[in-house]
Amino acid sequence: MSRGLYIHIPYCQRKCGYCDFVSYPGKESTMPEYVQAVIREAAFYQGECVDTVFIGGGTPSYLPDGAIEQLLDGVRRSIEIAPEAEISIEANPNSFSRQKAAEYQWAGINRLSLGLQAVQDALLASIGRLHTYDDFLRALDAACEAGFANINADLMYSLPGQSVEQARESAKALCALPVTHVSAYALKLEKGVPMYGMPQPDEETDRAMFYAIKETLEAAGFARYEISNFAKKGYECRHNLKYWRVWEYIGLGASAHSFYQGERFSNDDGLGRYLAALGRGKRAEISRLKADLPFERIMLKTRLLEGMPAEELPKSDGMRRSLAKLQKLGLCELGERLVLTEKGLDLQDGVVLELIENLV
Repeated sequence: MSRGLYIHIPYCQRKCGYCDFVSYPGKESTMPEYVQAVIREAAFYQGECVDTVFIGGGTPSYLPDGAIEQLLDGVRRSIEIAPEAEISIEANPNSFSRQKAAEYQWAGINRLSLGLQAVQDALLASIGRLHTYDDFLRALDAACEAGFANINADLMYSLPGQSVEQARESAKALCALPVTHVSAYALKLEKGVPMYGMPQPDEETDRAMFYAIKETLEAAGFARYEISNFAKKGYECRHNLKYWRVWEYIGLGASAHSFYQGERFSNDDGLGRYLAALGRGKRAEISRLKADLPFERIMLKTRLLEGMPAEELPKSDGMRRSLAKLQKLGLCELGERLVLTEKGLDLQDGVVLELIENLV
């Protein structure tokens, strides 16, 4: 199986109030140096071939015109990108233009992920987003005009002050648009972000929001294939499936993670330290360890509606007891594959904890 390639772009115009991802507002002057650093890092993987690429962030579309094309051209000098590769890029509506849409198409990008989050402008402003719903519609129009036919929209629910009907309204709006994939994630406020501590909908309302989104999308032909992801037939994200199926991938850029040749490692998340290391022709790694495949298979593959092969589970008495317990509780079904039920997907963290206790 071919590896994937992830490229992290750690720049944002402004950090959202809920965001704990690695991103650096106010560092625009380092963008040209950063592009060159990523190209130099790619040279450490000379001769590798990948069939999926995901350019994430941060906000990749915040890079200036021409930068993404320059970046991919440089990476291709070291890493072969298969002709049939899925190449995705994340974009925010306020930093995406017709010119960038055309550039991305020219560079070979064939999948666009637009950060919508909600269709209500007041909700968007309350979480620090810089775009409006109209901005999203203009960005979507630019993408379609440029020829993009594979477009994801991100939705968030459990926002402070959000109602179940507003979550449903956002999903319903997407169903009427040329969108082929929807990622619907519950907002989790981590300690240290500006919005931390703000009151959010309770667990019952959170679940009601998710099922309102799910039912609306499924009625319009989107199939749920992972806990938080829905796609029209044939438009599942091939790159993200690599993560969930525990396939290998290369990560380039500050804070990027890799699963390569059986090991997991990550790059330094400090922009200055990353640039300095690559400027000296050195790797920017800060950790490396052998992948814990039995644990990772359970943690990641059970997120998928396809589940995981039963043969990958230990044949211990403890595992058999745990599986019987989970089946009795209606959390999973077991045949050739272990597949979580809808109830089990809601409680996936608990299912994983039950199973990993019997890995040794």
